[in-house]
Amino acid sequence: MKKILVLTVTAGNGHNSAANAMKDILERKAEVEVKIVDIIKEYTSHLNSWTVDKGYNLVVGHLLPFYNMFYNSYMNYPVNKASVCPPQASVRTLNEKLLKLIYEFKPDVIYTTVYYGGMALANLRRVFSLPSVNIACMLDYVVSPFWEASIGGIDFLTLAHEDNRKLLLEKGFKNENLITTGIPVSEKFLVDIDKNLAREKLGIAKDIFTAFIFYGGGHWHGGYKVLKALVKHIKSPLQIVIVNGHDSKTKDKIDKEMKRYPKNIKVLNLGFSKQIDLIMSACDVMIGKGGGLSTTEAINKGLPLVATTHLPSQEVYNIKFLQDKGLALSFSNFKELVKIVESLMREPQKLQEMSLQMKKLRTNAIEKIATLILTQPNADYSNIENVGKKNVNKIVNRARKKNWKDRKKIER
Repeated sequence: MKKILVLTVTAGNGHNSAANAMKDILERKAEVEVKIVDIIKEYTSHLNSWTVDKGYNLVVGHLLPFYNMFYNSYMNYPVNKASVCPPQASVRTLNEKLLKLIYEFKPDVIYTTVYYGGMALANLRRVFSLPSVNIACMLDYVVSPFWEASIGGIDFLTLAHEDNRKLLLEKGFKNENLITTGIPVSEKFLVDIDKNLAREKLGIAKDIFTAFIFYGGGHWHGGYKVLKALVKHIKSPLQIVIVNGHDSKTKDKIDKEMKRYPKNIKVLNLGFSKQIDLIMSACDVMIGKGGGLSTTEAINKGLPLVATTHLPSQEVYNIKFLQDKGLALSFSNFKELVKIVESLMREPQKLQEMSLQMKKLRTNAIEKIATLILTQPNADYSNIENVGKKNVNKIVNRARKKNWKDRKKIER
């Protein structure tokens, strides 16, 4: 039985969602044993875990300009400093526990949904033998900073789009290690559902223009403000489906206010939903943000996207990528949003054109990556020494820093 170890982190919910979706398809396709590990939450300190997850949410939610300033500055971070780049601080203490897990579980393939995983594997491989084939996937359409820290640790990196290849080659990846697949989301988003049938299942009107407000989880509460702007300014008949995730306070707030909404506005106010694919099939447009997974779900459904520009940089780049290909529109304030929605309501052919362009980009990435994983050879751990090495963290970090110093000497 093939064994697959999946490395993820909790930073929002995207990486975990991608990890669980991969586990589901692997277990459907073959007899496998899949283990998912949140390497930051389970193998580092509570403070470090909080910083990666909650700290990120707080900074992006309340100090977005500062976050974007740092992110953009790191876009040009020197490639030769990958072994001492800032995210290394988050993985420097997990080497011993991760190595122990690998040597005990003996995975044939290690799959990571985040560069932290690739970085940790690269650090370990400087010193220890890792017989597994290691595969990482991109979850954004932009090449985020620090992917180069995974070089040497991963055997394949799956690309969100072929446009990513040039920059990754410049960062030091080999062409044969880069495979263009698209961003892996659940296969259910490739299933076409008749719009009227989807609306019937949701219990909403079939003959009204319908907008889906979807801001995901984490720190985002922008859906409420979007709803208020549409309710206040749209005068034509409009149907809105809004998903609040785990934000029960906002859901309750909307429930209390709905009785005061004008008669031309109909609202289906949902909390957490596992029927996002059905909702997307029922709607004419999605209003949200720019996460790689949610935008890819919309692309696979052929659902035109209108996104805010008040986003962390990686999502800004995602939206720009989609705009350049005619797949999305953006707004910087609610006045612009209302104009865009009114325009789309008047011009259904524009929505049809966007939907057709989106369907040209749709791809069953998760199937491609699952096949890549399952076709890798079984790993041979027979020559691996027994687990129980001492000072693994110290040994690995010393090798990591030595790598940096040796590169500096070569450059001189």
